[in-house]
Amino acid sequence: MNERFELQKQFRQKQEKYVYYVIALSVASIGFVVNQTNEESLNFYQIPAGLAILSWGYSVYCGLSFMKYIISTLFANDTYLAILEGNHPEIGKDSIKQELAAKGTMEAIKFNSKTAMKLSKSQNLFFITGMILFLIWHLLEMFNNTLLS
Repeated sequence: MNERFELQKQFRQKQEKYVYYVIALSVASIGFVVNQTNEESLNFYQIPAGLAILSWGYSVYCGLSFMKYIISTLFANDTYLAILEGNHPEIGKDSIKQELAAKGTMEAIKFNSKTAMKLSKSQNLFFITGMILFLIWHLLEMFNNTLLS
C-alpha cells in the first residue's frame, strides 16, 4: 500500500510540473509573439498570430482551472475519508448521514476528476494549436516579406 501511495504521489507531482511547464511555455510564447509584432502595423497576415495568442491564453486558463479542480478533488477526498471514519465535525458517526454525505462527496469527486481530465486535454490541445498557428503566421510573414522584396 505504501509503494502505491508513493507512486500516486510521484504521478501527481509530475503531472503538476507538466501543467505548470505548459503554462510557462504558453505565457512565454504570448510574450514572444507580442514582442515580434510590436513594431508592425495590423494586417491580414497577423490573424494567425492573434489566434495563436488567444489559443495560448486559453491553454493557460485551462491549466490554471485544472489545478483548481485538482485541489478541490484532494480536499473532497480528505472530506470523504473523514466522513467514512466518522471524524467529520458536521456528520459525526450517524450512519445515515455518513452514507448520504459520502455519496454526495463521491459524486463531487467524480465530477471534479472528469472536469480536470477535460481541462488537461484542452490545455494540451490549445497549446499545440497555438504552435501550429504560430508556424502558419511565420510562414505567411516570410511569404509577405518575399513579395515585398
